Amino acid sequence: MTPGLVLLEVRIRRELLNLETLVEELKTTIRMKELKIDNIRVRAIASILHDFYSGIEKIFISVARDIDQTVPKNEGWHRQLLEQMTLDIPYKRPAVIDAPLAAQIQEYLSFRHRFRNLYGFELEWSKMERLINNMESTSKQIKESIEKFLDILNAIAD
Repeated sequence: MTPGLVLLEVRIRRELLNLETLVEELKTTIRMKELKIDNIRVRAIASILHDFYSGIEKIFISVARDIDQTVPKNEGWHRQLLEQMTLDIPYKRPAVIDAPLAAQIQEYLSFRHRFRNLYGFELEWSKMERLINNMESTSKQIKESIEKFLDILNAIAD
C-alpha cells in the first residue's frame, strides 16, 4: 500500500473513532434524566448532531482529495460531495457509500445547515428526534461501508 493510502486510512479510522465518541456522548446526554428537554439540552444535542455530520464529511473530503483528486467547491458543494461518495469511479475507487445510506446522511447535512443558520433558541426538539434516534444505527452503517471500502482499497493496492 502506498504511503498516501496508509495516511488516508489512518485519518479515516481516526474519524470513525470520533463518530463512535459522539454516539456515546449523545447516549450520555439523553440518559441524563435530571435534564429536561430545555433549551440548553437541545443546544447540546444539536451540537453533537452537527459534529456527527462534520466527522462524516471529513472522511468524505479525505477520500475526494486523496483518491478522486477533486473536492467540490461551488455552491451546494456539501450535497455534491455526498453524491460523489456514492459513485463507483472506474480505475480509481468503488463507491464509498450506497444511495440509501447517502439519503440518511443527507438528513444530517440538512440539520447541519439549520444548526448553522438558526439561533440556538430556535432549534426544535421535534426536528431533531429522528436524527437522535437514528444516529447510532447510521454510525454503524457508515463504519461498515467504510470498512468495506478500505478492504477493497487495500486489495487493489496489494
